[in-house]
Amino acid sequence: MQQSTKSNTKAALIRAAERLFAEKGLGTVSVKDITVAAGAKNPSAVHYHFGNIEALMREVFAHRYKSIESARLQRLTALLQSGSDWTLQQFLEAAIGPLFESCMDEDGRLYARFCVQLAADPRFDVMALVQDIGMKSVVSLREGLSSKIDHVPAEVLQARLRLAFKLSLMQSADFARDLEAGTAPPVAKAVSEAAAGLAGFLQA
Repeated sequence: MQQSTKSNTKAALIRAAERLFAEKGLGTVSVKDITVAAGAKNPSAVHYHFGNIEALMREVFAHRYKSIESARLQRLTALLQSGSDWTLQQFLEAAIGPLFESCMDEDGRLYARFCVQLAADPRFDVMALVQDIGMKSVVSLREGLSSKIDHVPAEVLQARLRLAFKLSLMQSADFARDLEAGTAPPVAKAVSEAAAGLAGFLQA
């Protein structure tokens, strides 16, 4: 029972932090704000479960990203195993589709807004955070992109891939905003347009 209570408190802190960070910004939310919003009885709950607020931010990023990464890996693997008939556009749609689809519910939209802030915060290297979580799809991404963009040197493509990841976070946050405003296109069209932009950037 005690372990369950700890798990429930930790999950509540993550949910409360995600919403507060998304709505108010990373720099304006205090440990007390999160503790109160989570309904935690212990005022030191954030420090107890995470150590500090930066570690909590990393955990907020990781908890939802894991499912997005899993879906991305499945789609990229299926595409690579289907043969060589697929296009760069299809490959990039498979890569970013799960990120956009997660924005179809409110929690996913909050997460998209949070991720953009995290990517812009000098305290964090988002790609390093992803690697810490375990981004198995990165191998598939490199393999697929290298086969379709063979005129771009490997080291240049690698640098562009890091930037493209941040761009995809911005694109999904824009989509999330448009969804809330009622002006968003269907998710498939949004993914297609975003992938076309990324394709142009990667193969320039």
